[in-house]
Amino acid sequence: MFSNQPALTTLPPLNGARDCDRAIVATLLYYDLFDFALRAHEVQRFAHRAGPGGHFELHEIPHEAEWWSSEEDVWFLKGREHLRARRAELARESAEKLVRARRWARLLQIIPGVRFIGVTGSLAMEGAVAEDDIDLLIIAARGRLWQTRALVLAALWSLGVKRQDDGRADHPDQVCANIFLGEDDLTIPEQNIFIAHEICQMLPLFGPGAYRHFIQANAWAREFLPQWQPIEPKWQDRLPLRAAQRAFEIALGGPIRRGVERELSRRQLARIQHKHARGHNVGVKLTPTQLRFHPRDLSQYIVSTFEARWQMLNAHPEPLQEEGNFQEPFQVIDKKHKYA
Repeated sequence: MFSNQPALTTLPPLNGARDCDRAIVATLLYYDLFDFALRAHEVQRFAHRAGPGGHFELHEIPHEAEWWSSEEDVWFLKGREHLRARRAELARESAEKLVRARRWARLLQIIPGVRFIGVTGSLAMEGAVAEDDIDLLIIAARGRLWQTRALVLAALWSLGVKRQDDGRADHPDQVCANIFLGEDDLTIPEQNIFIAHEICQMLPLFGPGAYRHFIQANAWAREFLPQWQPIEPKWQDRLPLRAAQRAFEIALGGPIRRGVERELSRRQLARIQHKHARGHNVGVKLTPTQLRFHPRDLSQYIVSTFEARWQMLNAHPEPLQEEGNFQEPFQVIDKKHKYA
């Protein structure tokens, strides 16, 4: 999954380098963990914090330096030139998957309780391989978390695109709605560089209002990625479908909604616990307002590996993350994904 990064040993040390150069190297180094090269605007947008003078504008990124090269508007570490062709290949693989993701977002917005839909994982950065599924993060209306999840999964199943929990690693183009957050609890409690990337890289598809609240609730991510700003995506909101959704919510409101929510919560929790006992859902994290299902826990490995490689480039190591800040991960990638 991860690169052995043979070029790292040939890079000169960063000691004495300008803060902006250190920020660029740190950013390229992080994505190189996943054999992933960056376009210029991504280098600038996802730049890591690397000192008080680390801020830089897009036009200030050199095409060539001691530590990196660029070709056809793609930036990579020295010795990693093959990543340019790989980036083009991943973009081609991702194009049709994004078309599918936008189609499902348009359809799912009619479901009562759905307030936001976003693509996470490798596909959010056009970095998916052919075998990858489509990971979705969904924000649900207050008091409708379990109902929303049940209806979303039922809709995906009826459309024939729900990822099956059958133990297989590959589910090409299937939809994995594995993160549900209540709109009254949008803060991701685990905070590290991996989680910050997952939050900032997410591709929003539906629900601009809920997305703004999500970004505000997770403003801590800018402590790791200080230059990041959200972009204006191709929102899939459709007014007639939203009107139909509101009508369904009114019909299912009041005591009916509360009773349905309690029953769906009971049934789904029992099923989750049963699967957990059989070795499934080992990475599940449940609270009354957040449901997060993670096939594998790779966050700590990614953070520690990045930190170790960063130290190799510094004659006098200066950790990018304070000791004791490693926490449980917000995991939205699986073992086939090539970058976080």
